Amino acid sequence: MKKKGVKVIASAAILVLALVLIVMGAVGMSQRSGANGTAYLAAMRDRAVLVATGEGAVESYVKIAGDKARAEAKAAGGGMSAIREAVAKAEEEARNNSSATMLDYDAVDLTGINAALTELNVALDAYYAEKTAAEAAYVAEMEASGAVVAEEAPAEDTSELSEADLDAAMMEEEPAVDLSGFVATEEMNALMAAADEKYAVVGAELIKLYEALDESALETLKGTIYDIVAQQGDDFASRFDRYNSRNGIAAVSNATMAKVARYGDDMIYIGAGLVVLSLVVLFYGTIIKALGMPRLIIGMFFILLCIVALICDLSLPGLMSSTLVRMGMNSILVLAMVPGIQCGIGLNLGLPIGIVGGLIGGLMAIEYQIGGWMGFLFASVVGMIIAAICGWLYAKLLNRLKGSEMSVTTYVGFSIVSLMCIAWLVLPFESLELRWPLGTGLRNTIGMESSFGHILDNFLSFSIGKLRVPTGLLLFMVLCCFLVWLFMRSKTGIAMRAVGTNQRFAEATGTNVDRMRTIGTMISTMLGALGILVYSQSYGFMQLYTAPRQMGFVAASAILIGGASTSRCKISHVLIGTFLFQGVLTLGMPVANALVPQSTISETMRILISNGIILYALTKSGGESRA
Repeated sequence: MKKKGVKVIASAAILVLALVLIVMGAVGMSQRSGANGTAYLAAMRDRAVLVATGEGAVESYVKIAGDKARAEAKAAGGGMSAIREAVAKAEEEARNNSSATMLDYDAVDLTGINAALTELNVALDAYYAEKTAAEAAYVAEMEASGAVVAEEAPAEDTSELSEADLDAAMMEEEPAVDLSGFVATEEMNALMAAADEKYAVVGAELIKLYEALDESALETLKGTIYDIVAQQGDDFASRFDRYNSRNGIAAVSNATMAKVARYGDDMIYIGAGLVVLSLVVLFYGTIIKALGMPRLIIGMFFILLCIVALICDLSLPGLMSSTLVRMGMNSILVLAMVPGIQCGIGLNLGLPIGIVGGLIGGLMAIEYQIGGWMGFLFASVVGMIIAAICGWLYAKLLNRLKGSEMSVTTYVGFSIVSLMCIAWLVLPFESLELRWPLGTGLRNTIGMESSFGHILDNFLSFSIGKLRVPTGLLLFMVLCCFLVWLFMRSKTGIAMRAVGTNQRFAEATGTNVDRMRTIGTMISTMLGALGILVYSQSYGFMQLYTAPRQMGFVAASAILIGGASTSRCKISHVLIGTFLFQGVLTLGMPVANALVPQSTISETMRILISNGIILYALTKSGGESRA
């Protein structure tokens, strides 16, 4: 069979499986809101409550057996030792002979308990609906009055946070809301009282089934039963999972269809992913030619993470919000790679030179207490001036070492970070926000609350449901990309691109190769300074010492994922690559934690993607010299 025929058959098989899953998922989702879904949950709820009650009944039986053995031992004239042994033996036998499922559910009439639990379910749902509305009203009132409702870590603790902790903090979908001052409303109290009345009916029905239960035992079980029956923010999936954790599925006559209803949305997600996979298989050659293998792999992996996030009940809109923020905050650093590649020095892994300049500009803004937009502007101008000077010296070095730029840029980038680790200890900054309280030197991590933290993120931002769009950050990203695109079409930009494409040809046409390489290197370094300020304001912190060391590799990975090479790139490569790279990292962390709690899979994935994609690009470049 021809290769094309195999692809068609494989694509068709995957598509058929996808359609089956989508149809089954649609059927399951339709049952959720119908009579069947209600019946599934009611049967599972009743069984879960009975199982929990049975567990409480066992303890009651054990207590009764122990009391009886104690009375008999005393009547027989036994001593304290004999009484203890008799009680222990009776309790052990009672526990072994009892079980949480003591009832024969097929033989017992559950009509009464079902009706009582249904009424309790309605009462609790009404209470939680009122509680949700009351909390929302409380938060709105606090926000209107200007009170702080978001819980924030104390400012003095930020300098002690590790990079991983800061990253995790930034990844939070939204800040936790402080409801410590919230007081239950009269309506809530009335609805809870109504629920308690319904529970009294439930208790009477349970005593009919478990004679060992008494009022004291029922009061002890009250909280457990309430938590089983209903919880705030419940939906079909959460109820199903909670009931099923106590073997509630055993009460459903058609367990298969109940599970289809529970996992209907997951089936649709998987089916949609398989549809994409079938198209990839069918048009594999065309897609590879258009996108390249790295972008195809990363793109498919990103889609897979989206599907798994939905299956794990993670908030995809919240994760996409984080992806947009990460894209905006990293995009200028990735954009800094464009002038370097275009002018012929290749991937500018010496980006920490510009980053250091930007950090110094930001530190000076904090030192002189210049905040807001003026602080951001001041830090940007100062940082870019420092970066321009350093970039000019850096370019002189690269012009003397043509053909070895990748090695030189890596060495220079690492060296400047090591040098600054000493400089951060001796630079004459005096602000207490920057320096350690005791000793000398600057802090590892410096908060930006008093300067220009989140100034771009919050500008014109808006939300669509749980999807928050950082408008100002994205507009600044687009503006910078447009300015670089415009420059690349100027006379100087065209000459610079000619040098990057073929230095000997450019030199033969009278172009000053060294000058073009110097301009490109300086612009790349200046964008690095601006990029770290955009990154830091979005992050909420500036990180010194060894933090900038890997940023050049991350930026290089992103632009290469976007489709660039070590000798050719476009603005579209910046946007596509940054979105894919940051999207995979943003979704990878919570998905990995959901699948394998307390694992380091997300960090391992970050390292593999960053370094693996650079290695791939280098193998494709052939390592040839441009000299």
